[in-house]
Amino acid sequence: MMFTKTIFNEALSCPTKLFYTKNDEYENQQKEDSFLEALAKGGYQVGELAKYKYSNDPITEEITVETLDYSEAILITNSKLNESKNVVIAEGAFSFKNFFVRVDILVRDGNKLKLIEVKSKSIGKNDVFIKGDKVKSSWQPYLYDLAFQTYVLEKALPSFEIDPYLLLIDKDEKASTDGLNQLFKVKKDINGRTSIVVDKSFKGFNSGNLSILREIPMRETINKLNTLPVPNVNVPLENSQLVDFIPWAEALHTTKKRHWSKPSIQCKNCNYKKSNTLKKCGFSECWSNHNWEKIGKIAINQLNEPLITDLWMGLGGAKISKNVMSQNVPYISMLDSDLLKPTSNSDDKYPGMTPHERRVYQINSVKSKSSSYIFLKEKFIEFSKDWKYPLNMIDFETSTVALPYFKGMRPYETVAFQFSHHIMHEDGNVEHFNDYISWEPNTYPNVEFVKELKKSLESNGGTIFRYAAHENSVLNKIKDDLMQIKPDGFEELINFIDEITEYKNNEGERREGKRNMVDLAEVVRSFYYSPFAGGSNSIKQILPAIINDCKHLRERYSNEDLYGKSKEYSSLNFENHTWITNETNHDPYKTLHSFDKIEGLENTELFDDLGEVADGSAAMMAYNKLQWSYISDKERSSLKKALLQYCELDTLAMVIIMQGLFSLEERE
Repeated sequence: MMFTKTIFNEALSCPTKLFYTKNDEYENQQKEDSFLEALAKGGYQVGELAKYKYSNDPITEEITVETLDYSEAILITNSKLNESKNVVIAEGAFSFKNFFVRVDILVRDGNKLKLIEVKSKSIGKNDVFIKGDKVKSSWQPYLYDLAFQTYVLEKALPSFEIDPYLLLIDKDEKASTDGLNQLFKVKKDINGRTSIVVDKSFKGFNSGNLSILREIPMRETINKLNTLPVPNVNVPLENSQLVDFIPWAEALHTTKKRHWSKPSIQCKNCNYKKSNTLKKCGFSECWSNHNWEKIGKIAINQLNEPLITDLWMGLGGAKISKNVMSQNVPYISMLDSDLLKPTSNSDDKYPGMTPHERRVYQINSVKSKSSSYIFLKEKFIEFSKDWKYPLNMIDFETSTVALPYFKGMRPYETVAFQFSHHIMHEDGNVEHFNDYISWEPNTYPNVEFVKELKKSLESNGGTIFRYAAHENSVLNKIKDDLMQIKPDGFEELINFIDEITEYKNNEGERREGKRNMVDLAEVVRSFYYSPFAGGSNSIKQILPAIINDCKHLRERYSNEDLYGKSKEYSSLNFENHTWITNETNHDPYKTLHSFDKIEGLENTELFDDLGEVADGSAAMMAYNKLQWSYISDKERSSLKKALLQYCELDTLAMVIIMQGLFSLEERE
């Protein structure tokens, strides 16, 4: 029943969760999003690098408390803390009553203790944590995390002066060494715990590399935080200040007394939702306990129809969410769409359904229990008349890691390592025209990436499509890089980027290239709605939706001889592949294997955390691992092939969606 940082953070997000936490009766689908994000972006490597800021040789000096056992960790920490008046401890364990924390780094200097929380979040010169009496939402989790640790250490070690610090990534600094990221390799130990293996040749960093870590004193900020109410309206007023909230939350956790929180849009991501187990569902109990408008409390088994959390909120922001929740109803079918009308019309360059109209379509489809799609075909055809064949579909894979791969790069700079390019011809022919991947270690790909993309897209003068804003943002970022490094022919590359992108600066000035990419996601959003996709416009939801709605696509892509090398629809990476099968529920993404089932990667521990190939974060992690020199040639080749196939499907998905849009009938 120890009250840890994890439990504290859950309490801060929703006090009701304290009743379900560590309660085996309830389903806990704790997602690994934070773990995967840390793995993909290099959070674990940052933690290891930080040790070298305070110790010349953390491994030899054994500054890290390795054990996961609470009691043993506390004993080891106390022993280290008392062995000298000047000592560095990593992952030290401290407790007070039921409170327990692991501190990233603790530095003792006589009677003073520097409590250092290491985060892979970047910080700029002008960033502020608290403005007036309002904590900036982007910094909120980090500040409260540190404040909780400070609280526990001050209680556990009253004879010491505690000085809290954040150690963050300075996004304005540059790496002074190539291969910085490669020096810290992720692995799993025999207990399945993620750990870092430091390259044997590495003996410590020079000040240039350590300068990307910025140490920020936080005592004044923590004192300010203690005077402010915690950011949760469900906390009683008398317990709302942090110093009162912490013991109140701990008491709820220890006594397992349930404090009911009011349902909110954030409940959509509740990890206490029941899947297919015999355990209880905390989410359902919360929503069935609430007193809803007109209907009062509802039974748990009545929460099977689409809930208000499933409504598409896109382009509406917090105001739409507020208007939804203010109606105090649990189901989409009970929403009054008139109360969701915007106060002003937005400037929309895609002249189909407005965001409000799309929400109305979803609400009405749920109310009528209709499975029929909505498609504004006449408006779509009118909008598409200016498109020029052949149609070009492109998709990028990129990586943004905390520790730069290359000398001169700043933390979290975009590395564009892969693209795929499909072409749709006017006669209906489809070809996977080109792709590119940078897979060798220590090779900065951005310049070559743009050169190859330019060559590929200039093979014809047709309209270019992307899905969502990613490709546009990446190219504009690479443009900034080109203007700094100025490689040979960089003027032509910059002109090419300007031609196919758009950009809007902070002053509202807008640039749009003559061959500016069309956002297929916005086309879908404006002209097509499918109940099969629910409230999502993600390509991975729209693809199976339009396949479900279009018989022509199902017949076409279930053909075993349609797609592959030397097939009717040519491929660069598949000999022969059937995209629609009953076994995969007509979802092409499910026809791709997870990494641990790919030939050449089976039973390879290195890749068992990558998950599904169809997961974007998995692609980023795969590229990170391609940068590690100890991967065998066989593993490297297999991983490269998997990445090429994944990216190829993304552009083929765009082709299939476009074919579906041209095939669907008008339907309102």
